[in-house]
Amino acid sequence: MTATASATAPARFARRSGRRALRLVLAASVALAAAAVSLVAAPAPAAHAAGSVSVTVKDQPELVGVADPDYLTEVTVTGTGFQSIPSGFGGIYVFFGWVSGDGWAPSQGGATGSTYRYVSDDETNPVGYQLFVSFPGSSTEYAANGGEVAADGTWSATMRIPGAVFESYDREGNVTTVDCLVSQCGIITIGAHGVVNPSNETFTPISFQSLYSDDAAAQAAAAAQAAADAQAAADAQAAADAAAADVPAPVTTTVIAAPAASPDDTNLVPILLGAVAGVGVLAIAAIAFLVWAVLSSRKRALAAAAPATGPAAATAPPAEPKA
Repeated sequence: MTATASATAPARFARRSGRRALRLVLAASVALAAAAVSLVAAPAPAAHAAGSVSVTVKDQPELVGVADPDYLTEVTVTGTGFQSIPSGFGGIYVFFGWVSGDGWAPSQGGATGSTYRYVSDDETNPVGYQLFVSFPGSSTEYAANGGEVAADGTWSATMRIPGAVFESYDREGNVTTVDCLVSQCGIITIGAHGVVNPSNETFTPISFQSLYSDDAAAQAAAAAQAAADAQAAADAQAAADAAAADVPAPVTTTVIAAPAASPDDTNLVPILLGAVAGVGVLAIAAIAFLVWAVLSSRKRALAAAAPATGPAAATAPPAEPKA
């Protein structure tokens, strides 16, 4: 092999290695560019903001986040930014109550009676102390007394705050009195039917102030007493009507007494008996007379019709001839 040939071999090898390395670099660059393009073009997962609640006194929107400490207050509760799950199970529970601090929520291990307490309501006939806001199309939507969560995560309903002091029950049924003038109370939202959903867990503080004047309070108390009295009267009337419907109507019997005998009635009895006897005797005598008269007339008729015979006719002297 000549010197020139031996010198050109390494050069050719170097050129081939350089071209191979360049192709590898270009391929890696294209792959990285494609990956970058795919990351930019792919839609980012939708972020869900935490829900928030605003509270105003019903028909008085200027009164925000307040309630009366002594009288029932109806408030309008409005939620925004909540998660709405079409046809999802359950929805949102809305309570008025107390929470123990930052770690009160079910998603953080909190539980009823330990980290949060609320005003109880009748599940079969709720009066508004609790709300159930349903997911649209949920299987339990029929029980929702607070409407449903719209697709944009909003909802609104009216609920009742009984006052600053209420009784709460834990899971064992133990009763605890909560004084919201001592402990901070507010509107609580959690996932309904035991479904834990941190996106729908909120606490909105409520402060207390006198919302009604003394006159208004007195009128409200008087109206409540009048309503209670009217209801009691209606219940009593209903009970009386029911009792009357079960008891048969009384039967009235009229007794006509015989007239009392006068003192002279005892003297009339013998007279009446004598008169009756006399009339009887006269009737018998008249009948006997009639019978005798009929028989006598028949005898005379028979005697007149019979011929003259017998001894009397034989002995009779003959008639003398006339001269």
